[in-house]
Amino acid sequence: MDAEEKHAIQTADQEAQYDEKAKRLLVQKHILAYILAKTVDEFKGMHPRDVMQYIEGEPFISEVSVEPGLDSAEKRREK
Repeated sequence: MDAEEKHAIQTADQEAQYDEKAKRLLVQKHILAYILAKTVDEFKGMHPRDVMQYIEGEPFISEVSVEPGLDSAEKRREK
């Protein structure tokens, strides 16, 4: 394996770790509520505590396929 391939693999691994950490952060409803309150017109001006009540259910992190043709509900039933 040459240096360029090794660097590409390391970079991909770092990006995957960053993606996973970002997902784990955004799954926290109080953090997501703060982001929604500051960026989405329908929630602007609301306190993040009040926005939290509109975030329904528990999110699936890296468990449900987003590939075309694969049904997310079917994936959840398999578990």
